[in-house]
Amino acid sequence: MKKIRITAFLMALLMLTLCFVSCANTPDEVGGEGSTAANGTQGPADPAATTLPEETTYPVDENGYELDRLPELNYNDEEFVLFTWSNQVKWEWNEDGETNGDKIHDAIYTRQARTEERLGIKFVISKQTGDWSNRNSFITAVEANVAAGNQDAFDLVGQYTPAAPIGAMKNLYLDLSEMQYLDWERPWWPKDIQESCHINNNVYFITGDITGTLVRNIHCLIGNLDLAKNYQLPNLYDLVDNKEWTFAKFAELTLGTVQGINPDGSPAYSLTITDNVHYDSLFYGADFRFVDHDQDGKLVMSEELKGDRLETWYQTCHSLLFDNADVELLGANKANGFASGNVLFHGGTIADVQNYLQEVNFDFAVLPYPMYDDNQDNYRTITSYWLSMFSIPANAQDPAMSAAVLECLSSYGYRYLTPTLYQEAFQYRYLDTLENARMFDLLHNTLVFDPGRLFADQLSCFSAFRQAAQTSYTSWASYYATKERQWDAALENIIKTLG
Repeated sequence: MKKIRITAFLMALLMLTLCFVSCANTPDEVGGEGSTAANGTQGPADPAATTLPEETTYPVDENGYELDRLPELNYNDEEFVLFTWSNQVKWEWNEDGETNGDKIHDAIYTRQARTEERLGIKFVISKQTGDWSNRNSFITAVEANVAAGNQDAFDLVGQYTPAAPIGAMKNLYLDLSEMQYLDWERPWWPKDIQESCHINNNVYFITGDITGTLVRNIHCLIGNLDLAKNYQLPNLYDLVDNKEWTFAKFAELTLGTVQGINPDGSPAYSLTITDNVHYDSLFYGADFRFVDHDQDGKLVMSEELKGDRLETWYQTCHSLLFDNADVELLGANKANGFASGNVLFHGGTIADVQNYLQEVNFDFAVLPYPMYDDNQDNYRTITSYWLSMFSIPANAQDPAMSAAVLECLSSYGYRYLTPTLYQEAFQYRYLDTLENARMFDLLHNTLVFDPGRLFADQLSCFSAFRQAAQTSYTSWASYYATKERQWDAALENIIKTLG
């Protein structure tokens, strides 16, 4: 299906600004209304903006953005109980039942209120802490609710990413793969998550534009464009567009480019990675993964885990990270070091843009992590674990109603919440460019979801590259040899339980 690109949207917006004069984010614990283009890209959330959509086979709104195809439904003011983790509520749910002028708050309200009105339901938000340290107690609460039968049942569960597989392995969730009303072809559902994360075609948790945590937690490299210009480096956007943004090119630009001492006496760096979670992005950016599907669709550990391609890349990556004074690893100040203007590249997230980089006095770019080489078909992007996954509990009073609400929330999230988050992150002069719009489009549309990373507790391979990327390991093969049997057995157990 053909869909609008964000670049066309911004061109129209730029034309409008020639005729008209127009013109609070709080960091989370981890580092208005509008529309989004029909391919899932996010542009400024201006419902009055004029767009020129391409022909599509799907129904669209007045701005050319895809609509869902839910039938008319009315659940007669039924209470709909959502159980969610309290750590991310402010980016997902409105609890006060009103607008307050904050764009993100009001977009959350709009998505929620329109779903209630359209389906004839009333949300009841039940919450409990559910981050990494509390993921098991969160699932214990779900388990107790399921065991109690349909009395005060949860209709939908929104949870921290690694909590979702725990619930699935306990048989607490229904299979979403053929659930009534869920339309997997629509742009609010990342294509990769259903294709990559099914267990013999069964899907037990899903995410997408239903949640603001998707946008905020997209991983990216952030590049200082002023420094790149000063050092006469190639145009970074051109490198990405021409599929020349490879690991070799990234290493070439990183090593030896920024050398010396900052004015305050601190070392100057070419690359800062302040959390080893971003080692994962290097791994996935090079098109590696832990779990694949064989020709029969069965989950298997990736053959590349024991191949020469990974070993060769590992040696180069390990050397880049640990053998160079140009690279600062695991600093404690998040993106503040990059905000000084003395760092060429920073491994971070879209949340870093909102939390740390809104008032810097230099231009910067958001970029994908580099490909393995120019033979790779496309870039690969991941999110952090602070992303909500949604499941329908086994004792949901009306699973079809739960699926309808899930689809409706996602549809409105795609048209109201995601573009507002985009606008709040990218409306500043140094990011309000066609180039960064294209880069965000690329990041959003190249998201990958590896079961090996999602099933964090069950497979324990999610941090394998982080652990192997330590100075004590001389090769990936030596690390993999210690884990192969364990991972194979763990994966077989997942298939047996959920397949």
